[in-house]
Amino acid sequence: MGATGNQSFGYFGGGYNPNFFTTVDRIDYSNDTATALERGPLGAPFGKYYISATGNASFGYFGGGDPGPKSTIDRIDYSNDTATAPSKGPLSVARRKAGATGTGSFGYFGGGYNPNYSTVDRIDYSNDTATAAVKGPLSLPRQLQGATGNASFGYFGGGEPAPGKSNVDRIDFANDTATAVEKGPLSLARYQVSATGNSDFGYF
Repeated sequence: MGATGNQSFGYFGGGYNPNFFTTVDRIDYSNDTATALERGPLGAPFGKYYISATGNASFGYFGGGDPGPKSTIDRIDYSNDTATAPSKGPLSVARRKAGATGTGSFGYFGGGYNPNYSTVDRIDYSNDTATAAVKGPLSLPRQLQGATGNASFGYFGGGEPAPGKSNVDRIDFANDTATAVEKGPLSLARYQVSATGNSDFGYF
């Protein structure tokens, strides 16, 4: 599944078991003991998995995935989250198993598989019908990595090729055409990583 959200809600979309899902579930942080509510589906008619997601305070973007792989990006409008998510401008290349993070203005989808990519695509939320712009690559091709960030930097950590990577790459949002800089590694090599964080720390 892909997951994103804002200050009030968390959204989980897509997935596989054993069919491909378009389902989007919403967690209400003010009542987080209740069962998540099903909201408007993703736009892909047959569902998808191995998707990545990021967003800002108003919208969530779910990109790439299988079966395919896909370059499609679907946008959830948090102010009208029962509607089917419309498709927006695609990623520059079809891929699955990417990592995604972003800021209030831009979303970054990095790495992925078809085969392994180091490509980083940037979505401009103010013009989200355009094809995502290719930015500076990750330091190495990888898939199944985790990604998180704050207002200034995005961090992509772990991933494949097997037996897994401990590398952490940092994207500088103020200079996003440069190759991502490798930072202190994770404590051990791993893949199929998840990540989250706040303005000061990231957790993998």
